[in-house]
Amino acid sequence: MEQLEQPEAELWDSRRHWFENRQEDYARAGSVAVSEQSAALTLDLQACFCAGAWAAVVVLAAIIVESQAEASKLRRGAPADDLRWLRALRNRLVHEDRGAPALTIEDQWTGRADWEKNARRAVLIVFKVMYARPDRELGGEARG
Repeated sequence: MEQLEQPEAELWDSRRHWFENRQEDYARAGSVAVSEQSAALTLDLQACFCAGAWAAVVVLAAIIVESQAEASKLRRGAPADDLRWLRALRNRLVHEDRGAPALTIEDQWTGRADWEKNARRAVLIVFKVMYARPDRELGGEARG
């Protein structure tokens, strides 16, 4: 089962480079101060991302977004559609609907590509919020 095994070094490095390159792109654009807790949690976010723990990435991303928004007092460091999407997916993961769970064992086998897309979008939202500038125009949803 892929998600329970350590990823191959090439896959881990590919994920690590994607994560770090996106973070650098957003950080270069400037920001308000990143909170200590947000920065610390981002290390766990990166580890989960590299490991392919996609649902954990989404939940951690939502926590980081809330933490950074509170610390920076910027309530909209990312577009509202992105924030709503992340919050809704996180809530579906945290508050199970037994009739229609957000994540199933079947998803762990056959839906990993979709969950990876969700995780990548969540990471981009984190970086938008962490490296937001009050004077920067918000626009477009996080994709990638």
